[in-house]
Formats: sequence, C-alpha cells, structure tokens
Amino acid sequence: MLHALGASGQSWQDVVARLGSDVTCLTPDLPGFGDNADVEPSGVSATLDWLFAYLGDRHPTPTIIVGHSMGGKFATLLAAHAARDARPLGDLRGLVLLAASPPAPEPMDEARRAEMIGWFADGEPSARDAATFVSANVAGPLAEERRAQAIADVRRTAPAAWVDWLENGSREDWSDRTGVLDIHATIVAGSEDTDLGEVNQRRLNLPHFTDASIEVIPKAAHLLPYERPDMVADLIRAAIERA
Repeated sequence: MLHALGASGQSWQDVVARLGSDVTCLTPDLPGFGDNADVEPSGVSATLDWLFAYLGDRHPTPTIIVGHSMGGKFATLLAAHAARDARPLGDLRGLVLLAASPPAPEPMDEARRAEMIGWFADGEPSARDAATFVSANVAGPLAEERRAQAIADVRRTAPAAWVDWLENGSREDWSDRTGVLDIHATIVAGSEDTDLGEVNQRRLNLPHFTDASIEVIPKAAHLLPYERPDMVADLIRAAIERA
C-alpha cells in the first residue's frame, strides 16, 4: 500500500483494520515521508529502487499493489517493471489505484502547484497551510483524530521530497515506458475530486491496462483512505478475491 504526497503508511490504518487479519498489508513510509522523512533517495527512479529493495523477501504471495495519488504512479511503474522482470513481484495479481497520479504528467493547476511549493519554502509548513492542504482534498470534514493525523503527516514531510514531487516527479512522463499492462487494475476516483477524478482517470490511467474497471466513490474527493476506508477496503477485498 503506497501512500499519497504528504502522507505516510499510517494513512492506511482504517483500511487495514477493515481488511482483517487474514490479509498481510505492507504500508511503508516512502522516502522523504513519515518516519522516513530523513531517508535520502528522492525522485521517481530513486524511489522505485528503494521500493524494490524494501520489498525484497517481504512481499506476500500473491501480491496486490494499492497506490493512492502519488503512490498510484509508483504502483503502476512497479507493475510495469514486474512485467519485464518478475523479481521481486513474481506473483503480482492486480492493482488498486486510488485517485492515482498517472504515468504521464499529472494534471495540476499551476497556481496551486506554486502555492503548495511556497508552503515549504522556509522548511516545515505551518499548521495553517497543512490544514489548508487537507481541507482542499476532502469532500467533507474528517473525524478530528484523522484530520489531526493528516495535518501532522504533511508537516513532517521532508521539504525536499515535497518540492521534488511537485516540480519533477509529478511532471515526469513514464507513459511510453509503462506501455499497456496485461494485469487487472481497479481504478478508483472520488466523485468530488477534480484533477485526478473520473475524467482524468479514464483519460490517463485506463489506457495503460488491457483489463480494468472504473469505480467512483460518492461524496468523497481525494483523500479516499481517510474519507471512505470502508469502500476502499471493499474494493481491495474484491481485487484479492478476483486474484
């Protein structure tokens, strides 16, 4: 389970709880985020290398990769790599992509990109700016504990990782290297998401799969594991059963 920009592995905790103990869930903090904020690798290629090193012998068999937003791009690129070289994902059965950043450059309003970069200009963002980010990505208020957790994760993100994703990683075009993958993908969008909602999921992610379905979660925007962990868990469970 690969988390979004400004998040960490703990963003999956409600989803993991709903999946139950019969599902082995790996929820790493990606380099530059969460407890790995001080981990050096940055950039898409470096993060992919880190993920393959992390997976090693850890990966469960069979494997489903779940990716949220930024993590969705990494999930798709891991699957593309596995299509060429089965190690260490020799039994990859499917993907679940939640409001996923595509292999192609991610659509984003440039004024908003500049504003987000500015939040980290002097290092750790203010609580107000982190709260603005969280509020802009949900369709309704989160439970206070989860809102506080989401804000704290934004604030403990390494500034270099945040800025690198916005300036570089989200703009990198891996579409030709990804190609069309012969694996099932469940592509999920929040009904209230804008940049990475259903329209852009169909336009930018769907063409990379020979077998895919589109699911739209109502009354949700971008932070799907926080907003609708029940529906996210149900979609992951369905992907596991399909595998």
